[in-house]
Amino acid sequence: MSKNTEPKKENDDEASSEDVKGRQRSTIAFPYSDFESAFEVPQAIYANVGHGSCSAAAQLAPWMRQSAKSSGFRTQLAAARLFGLIESDNSETYRLTELGIRVLDPSQARLAKAESFLRVPLFKALYEKYKTSTVPPTAALEREIAQLGVSEKQKARARQIFESSAEQTGFREQGPQRLVMPAVVVLPPPAGGAPNTGGNIGDRNGGGNGVNKIGLDLDPLLLALLQKIPVQGEQWPAEKRIRWFKTFAMNVSQVYDEDDAPIEISIS
Repeated sequence: MSKNTEPKKENDDEASSEDVKGRQRSTIAFPYSDFESAFEVPQAIYANVGHGSCSAAAQLAPWMRQSAKSSGFRTQLAAARLFGLIESDNSETYRLTELGIRVLDPSQARLAKAESFLRVPLFKALYEKYKTSTVPPTAALEREIAQLGVSEKQKARARQIFESSAEQTGFREQGPQRLVMPAVVVLPPPAGGAPNTGGNIGDRNGGGNGVNKIGLDLDPLLLALLQKIPVQGEQWPAEKRIRWFKTFAMNVSQVYDEDDAPIEISIS
């Protein structure tokens, strides 16, 4: 990411919607990273400290194999905050939010991802406008995004991030021109228990936690990543496969390797 889109402060959500060089500020917030990129932040936090807190520069950046001063790292932090996945008491200490914890839980991730998408003011506004109609073509959608408050120089980028995040969080399952809230099946409560949201429509093996259905006893973070693998017959572009394998390798190392002897794996 070029320096002219770097947020001024990592704990300033509004900074993610500022056109710094053009001096034209967007008046509605949107992230400069899509959901999957932002999701790498809570994954790294959970893999290392669970529900605890960590330092952004001294811990989180090294865990993510990034420089604490890089624009990419700061942009991911700002995006994760805007999606409601992490929170902080100051500019350097971060922890998972309640929503971030649910996004990492395979049995709750589907609904939690949808809630996260709607935490972004721009995405929420677009969903409310088009939830009962079709999404317009690119040029018209960008005009709408600009009318909602995104600067002219950033409207194309905002549209791209909106579209990729909508796909990643389940809002485009009915097609690229529709924004439909992902459906979640609520199962009857067990005897003497609370209602169970045990399955998501479309999950493999017919349940909300398809990986556990085949008996894998793994860290929840690895289970969540395995569930991202498309079912047979679906498209899985090469660049997304490479990104998935890199993320999976990083988290396998976090779960299984000693802190002083991590295994480095090169994937290309």
